[in-house]
Amino acid sequence: MKRFTFPLNRVIDWRRMQARAEELKLEQLYTEMRGIDAQAAELNQERAHSEQKLIAATASTAEDMAALGAFQRFTIAEQRRLDAKRAACGEKIAAQTLALAARRRDARLIEKVKERRLAAWRAQYSREIDQQAEEAYLAKWIT
Repeated sequence: MKRFTFPLNRVIDWRRMQARAEELKLEQLYTEMRGIDAQAAELNQERAHSEQKLIAATASTAEDMAALGAFQRFTIAEQRRLDAKRAACGEKIAAQTLALAARRRDARLIEKVKERRLAAWRAQYSREIDQQAEEAYLAKWIT
């Protein structure tokens, strides 16, 4: 019997490559999300540091208080901007996760076809081996 060959191996490789490309896109989106989170944490830390610095100062002027108020307004606006950016990134991650699942599913479908064909080939191979063994056994008894 001839060796097992599957004509769609290149298609499987292509689908796996597409799935890997989707994985890379998802990884980039997660990196972007971590960057947004880091910016938000840094912003909060700077705000807290500025407040503590003003509180620790023995002589605070009205200018210092006004500057702190302006900085607090800035940080609130920046936090809202980061929250919106984070939400948009979360939506992109959800969409990319769906795209990745679809690509993986496409690759898995062809892999299952290959597995079924391989199982059928193995069964046929076993039948042929059994048949040859039977013929050899019968030939031994006939002669």
